[in-house]
Amino acid sequence: MSATLDTAAPVRAGARLNNWAVGLAALAAAAASAEQRRLLREMRRYVGGLPAALAGPLPAALAAQTPARADLSLAPDDVRRLADAAALFERRSPLGLCLRRSLVRYHFLRRAGLPLVLNFGARFKAGAADRAVTGHAWVTLHGQPYCENSENYRGFTVMLVYPPGAGQ
Repeated sequence: MSATLDTAAPVRAGARLNNWAVGLAALAAAAASAEQRRLLREMRRYVGGLPAALAGPLPAALAAQTPARADLSLAPDDVRRLADAAALFERRSPLGLCLRRSLVRYHFLRRAGLPLVLNFGARFKAGAADRAVTGHAWVTLHGQPYCENSENYRGFTVMLVYPPGAGQ
């Protein structure tokens, strides 16, 4: 029996610790602001409802996540930090963190006035076509990944962009 060394494990552990540090910092900042606490509660409810919201046909589900107007006055960086914390702390969700984070960022940052675009991609694990396929979701702003580490989206083939035509 040969043992294999998982060289990616320390990287994943470091990313998880960084996610938790960012989430805890957002909670600390929200503690000082009634508006941020209210928005974080709204975001937590939103993230908790995502599995049911995505149960129908994808185009209709994504359209329902697109706000009709910008109605948030908080700075986009504050909204993003709160969105990331809300997505991170919803650990019971059957949805992956990247999907939760992308959808909550998309919805609430559009409400803050940023014209974000959802991206869904796929790639073969370990880059080999004989392996399983893995997926990822992220948002872009003006065609560039928005607050996303390049190792998270690099190598993914974009399969769907929402709203339609936004990636062109």
